[in-house]
Amino acid sequence: MLRPNHKLVLLIAMVVATVSANAAEIELLQQHCGKCHSGDDPEGDFHLDLLGSAVTKQNQQWWQTSMDSVSLGDMPPGEGTDVTDVQRVEIAKFIRKTLLAYEHPTDSKAHNAPRRLNNREFANSISDALGIEDPGTHFPLGNLLGDTLHEGFDTNGDALGISEYHLEQYIESVRKIIQATVLSGNQTPAKHYNVLADSLRMTSLNQNTNRKEIATRNRDSLEFRDMRLRMYFENFQSVPTTGYYRLKIRATGVDRGYYDSQQTGIYDGDPIRLAIHFGDRVKTYDLPDNDIKEIVLEEWLAEGTRIELSYPTDGLRERGNGNFKFQQAIAHDYIKEHDPELYRHVVNELVPRSKFRSDSPGHWSHWVDYWRGPRPRVYDAEIEGPIYRSWPPERHVALIGDSPIAANAEAILKPIAERAWRRQVRSGELDPIVQLVTMRQPELGDLDAIKEGMVAIFVSPSFLLINPENETPSDRFATKLAFFLSSTIPQQRLRDAIEAGICDRYEGVLELVNGYLAGESGNAFLEEFPHAWLQLDRINFMAPDPDRYPYYHRKSVSDDMIAEAKQFFRHAIETNMPLPELLTANYSFINADLATIYGVKGVPDDSQLRKYVFEDGRRGGLLGMGAFLTLTADSLGTSPIHRAVYVLENFMGIKPSPPPGDVEITEPDVRQAKTIKEILGAHIAQETCASCHRSIDPYGYAFENFDPVGQWRDHYVRMGVEAPSESKARKKKPNSRQFQSLPIDASATFRNGKNYQDIVGFRQLMKTKANQEQFVRCFIEKLLIYANGAEPENAAEVERIVVASAEHDYRIVDTIAAVIDSPLFREQ
Repeated sequence: MLRPNHKLVLLIAMVVATVSANAAEIELLQQHCGKCHSGDDPEGDFHLDLLGSAVTKQNQQWWQTSMDSVSLGDMPPGEGTDVTDVQRVEIAKFIRKTLLAYEHPTDSKAHNAPRRLNNREFANSISDALGIEDPGTHFPLGNLLGDTLHEGFDTNGDALGISEYHLEQYIESVRKIIQATVLSGNQTPAKHYNVLADSLRMTSLNQNTNRKEIATRNRDSLEFRDMRLRMYFENFQSVPTTGYYRLKIRATGVDRGYYDSQQTGIYDGDPIRLAIHFGDRVKTYDLPDNDIKEIVLEEWLAEGTRIELSYPTDGLRERGNGNFKFQQAIAHDYIKEHDPELYRHVVNELVPRSKFRSDSPGHWSHWVDYWRGPRPRVYDAEIEGPIYRSWPPERHVALIGDSPIAANAEAILKPIAERAWRRQVRSGELDPIVQLVTMRQPELGDLDAIKEGMVAIFVSPSFLLINPENETPSDRFATKLAFFLSSTIPQQRLRDAIEAGICDRYEGVLELVNGYLAGESGNAFLEEFPHAWLQLDRINFMAPDPDRYPYYHRKSVSDDMIAEAKQFFRHAIETNMPLPELLTANYSFINADLATIYGVKGVPDDSQLRKYVFEDGRRGGLLGMGAFLTLTADSLGTSPIHRAVYVLENFMGIKPSPPPGDVEITEPDVRQAKTIKEILGAHIAQETCASCHRSIDPYGYAFENFDPVGQWRDHYVRMGVEAPSESKARKKKPNSRQFQSLPIDASATFRNGKNYQDIVGFRQLMKTKANQEQFVRCFIEKLLIYANGAEPENAAEVERIVVASAEHDYRIVDTIAAVIDSPLFREQ
């Protein structure tokens, strides 16, 4: 049996034969790697034997991990070694060259496992297959189980299984959708409904319907007050029959800017808006000030749909605990200053006669009728419908013709099946569905029997599953590409382009990607991929404490933070930005709310996101965004570990190992520690924790100047409790609280010896070639997870995509095209 050192020599010799390494590279490995990672007790339980004699399917991840560790400077560590930066680069090059020389065995190139459509893909796909705008306004998908996210992604194959219960719910949902698309029976004549001001009603926040309506009712109109409520039509409670409905609403915005925006939380630069809800379909309109706007629209509405109006705003919560009612106290302050006569009348004559709070003239309840905050005023509405341009309706005829009969079921259903199944229907494949139609025809009649056939098409595995094994390579590629870029079934022109071989080469793929991302079809990718990659769903999982950070909650700043991240990503796509710039750019897209959090000046007072260049080197790009800083914090404090792990996993593509289950970790004595750094320092003093935390922690300390909502701070504020004196204890008086201001130390040193003093220095270190490449590699892996529903297992192919990206200056659109053109996406 070979001794460890002999095995190391043999390993290096075999690797040299495989990749023609030079003698200097061998010497570097022997000198800087073999010393710690050989023998019976190797450092970090990593023995060079794990790399084998060459890269294989089984050990390629060890090669990738080794390259990551060497490139980022974790290995060989800066402490206790004299390896130079030049030598470190040579070792990384050697490992990378070995990886790139690896050819994945032909017999192991398996397709990605089938997975179920997630809910948004299901909604988009059935809508496009039926040629309708959305699944419907009657909440037909409300019964479906929510999707389980895996590290932010809703495309993970392991989380998208299918059960008998899933199938039952799909059948119920599909029937609802088809019933509202293909209409049975006779045509219903249209009716005209006039909704005058006295028929406008407001919903209530409680079940006591006798309470006074929370709205301002005028002779000719009804005005919103509390933005949590919705307006509805008393004489048109819901849609009576499915069809087109023509809706006219007359409304205006009133009193915008009447009060100071600091009081209302609504910027003078923002228009007053009115949202119209048809189930979960929403249309939003800007209202002119004091000038009636007639909103006219025509919508296909399902029977049972409720039409409601709302006032979309993130304001009117600045007073008291954020409840709207406290807003009305603004009227007291304003009238007291600007209309002394009216003020004296209310205080001297009306307040004393009040049933409540007669001794508190400033209480909000006395000023409800005088409040003049910005709000929509709705005058009236007209509704006409159902309207059909022909009978049966066009969407009905486009799907199944005007007089469908069960005897023609195969010819009727085949085009629907080919759109839904994303491929040509094979001979005999529709026979079971045709038999179902034939069997149900005597009971249901021709039309409803064919509708049952349509249901069968949309609950079949060919529709519900992505990546079924029986697809042709071109159909499979078209499906993957369409769901990757648009989260829906492929359009015919995409399938034709792939059949014609246009996408056989990188240039053709790039042209197609540019076309998708420049049009509406690419909106799904621009919205969903950054949301999943950055795990934006987690932003309020441990939301900042509302008492400590009221502005964050009362202004719905988390929505602005999510919008900032998505707008920045969209800008990156539109400009084909080099990927490393996403991480460390000196700009972002912010509005007045974010400017308040970020402490910057010169931003217009409105909610529109605009490009802003940060001059202090602290913010900009993903590393400076409130979304990242908030979702990695706790309710009252921040954790360098949480932020470090997020940076490593989502920007560096490295998953830190959890503490070994068989290692007993003794909690250190941290009673004298005052800051998080002192507490973590006590942990690092233990060798069982130190080996990992020395690599993890430097990625998190840099952000300690950012509090749980992303605001800059120079000191921690630590709240303590004063020990009671003997006299205080006897009197049972409450303890008095003391606040300590502790300076923040945001410095750290990486294992390679590189260090920073603050976030500015950290951001500079992230601009090194090694860190930029690591970020690009991580981005590529996240794209593949989004596309394939699983993490890539072929590290060599990932590295080839990194090389292809480098050939195009790491530009984001070119990199996306390189991912699609790779065997990992094409499944070749």
